[in-house]
Amino acid sequence: MIHRVARPSRPEYRPGALGVRAVLFALALMPWATSCTPVATTSGAPEPTGTPIPAIEDEGLPAPMAAEARRLLTEARRHLASGDHEAARNASRDIILLYPGALGSGEALDILARASLALGQAEEAVDASTRFLDLIGPDHPGFPGAVVLNSRARAVGGDAGGALRALFRVPAALPPEDLSEGAAFVRELVREVEAEELRTIAEDAPTPHPFRGIAATELAVTLFLEGDTTEAEEWARIALLEDLSDVDRDLSRGVLAGDMGDLLGEAVTLGAILPRTGVSPGLAEYSELVLEGIQVAVEQYQSQLRRPIRLEVLDHEGAFERSRSLVRELEDLGAFAAVGPLTLEFLEEAVSARTRDFPMVSPFSSITPEGAEGVFTLSGPDPGGSEVVARYAWDLGLERVMVLRPRTETARVDAEAFSTVFQELGGYLPPEVVFESGATFFQAELERVGSILPDGLFLPLTARDIQLLAPQFTYYGLDTLGIQVLGTTGWTEDAVLAEVDSRHTDGVIASTTRISQDETESYQAFRVRYEDRFKKSLRSVVPAYGYDAASLLLHALGADPRTNEDLLRVLDDVEDFPGATGHFSLTGEQILRIPQLVRIQDRELIYITPHYH
Repeated sequence: MIHRVARPSRPEYRPGALGVRAVLFALALMPWATSCTPVATTSGAPEPTGTPIPAIEDEGLPAPMAAEARRLLTEARRHLASGDHEAARNASRDIILLYPGALGSGEALDILARASLALGQAEEAVDASTRFLDLIGPDHPGFPGAVVLNSRARAVGGDAGGALRALFRVPAALPPEDLSEGAAFVRELVREVEAEELRTIAEDAPTPHPFRGIAATELAVTLFLEGDTTEAEEWARIALLEDLSDVDRDLSRGVLAGDMGDLLGEAVTLGAILPRTGVSPGLAEYSELVLEGIQVAVEQYQSQLRRPIRLEVLDHEGAFERSRSLVRELEDLGAFAAVGPLTLEFLEEAVSARTRDFPMVSPFSSITPEGAEGVFTLSGPDPGGSEVVARYAWDLGLERVMVLRPRTETARVDAEAFSTVFQELGGYLPPEVVFESGATFFQAELERVGSILPDGLFLPLTARDIQLLAPQFTYYGLDTLGIQVLGTTGWTEDAVLAEVDSRHTDGVIASTTRISQDETESYQAFRVRYEDRFKKSLRSVVPAYGYDAASLLLHALGADPRTNEDLLRVLDDVEDFPGATGHFSLTGEQILRIPQLVRIQDRELIYITPHYH
């Protein structure tokens, strides 16, 4: 008895976040993969000619069911050829699920893989193409094209290592002209794989195999750029045992000679303007920690960019005039961008000396100089966080919220962002209370708050301000008046959570850029790179700011901008960059972090999912 398989429900397609390079890989490879498209012989259906493809299951079907399978296969072929990938996917899935014993069911696997990949369903494409490969075997003439299809699907799904491994299933005995497009794909993939994984792939690859030589060459170059010349030379010798292209042979020989010369292109220069002498010991120590982070980024992107990166570290010695001259020096050296200076005053001096829109990223400046295009800071105001808090305050039913803040530009920007959104929603704000930055005694300000008795109090404070003000809020009895305390990222810093008594912070609603209280995946990856390079534990978050500043600039360089204007456009388009200090995007002259809402309780951050009206 033949049991019909129930038709599965078809889930709604939701496009995934495909990597740009992965998409380019797929598009670049389409001609080669299509030229190897397997064909099938299916009785009664319009069919291409070629070597037959086995059925998924070796069993016969009654004539009516076989006829229905042939009809569906004809539909699937027609839809795929016309670009109706959703219809092709549905028809091929029906064949596979309902008629696996029919002639042509094997071809349906290939059609399903191609249609799913076109729809962005990489996981389904990988599964279908893997089953197809196992079905036809390496002796089938369509096997090489099916291998490439499987590799494309893995690449689009974000698995560059798996995509590279898949390509080594292509028979090495194919004529060189049939391998050329695959070799080009391998060259792209090897640059997406970390050195450790690439080493494993190269070790496991069949030999001799033309693709192994490409992988071994790339690994040798990567290790050379990272400074591991001994192992780099070993892999260069291995590569030279394979049948290499002229380019790969020259690269491998360059590694053995210890001189890549012009083989990797002209070196690019990244500047760093830091205070290393002539300043306080504390600031000098901060500078060295920032430099360590920059060095980790340079080492990481050195291999990714496949171009030598020259880091020019210049010391402004605590002198404004020298800060100005160092910018001109970097411009004369042809540097594409610079990290630093660390503080607003020196950043303003440096920016004023630019003769062009020379990109600069300061790790710690409180704001960026007004009107300075291409200048960013990782520690500036977070208006997005203030806006999120304002919406949530209104959602809580707070109608009168007062602002209490220091007289600083960062607090002013935060307060303005909060006030604008809260008033647009219909909220009322009494006149804000402003105290001098550095104040330690807040009786008058807190008594003013108590006399007005608002529903909520917005406090855009630094960790230091919170350590001083929060206990006084409780001391003067404001914690008993039912006032909801609202804040920004300062309330979520470790210095506050660990050092301020929890009775002063419990119940506070604040924005944060921390994805969780634990380390993020990006920070963990940075920690590993840092500790591997310096052979010491990472004990401060400061190096992460240097790392993010340099990574942001080097990441933009990966788009191969030809002019300064191109580079600025690339930077302006950065979205959701996974930095060690958090995810952020660039817009105009601001770095905007992705804010989240939290409630503080017992020194813990309880993450909130708002449901705005």
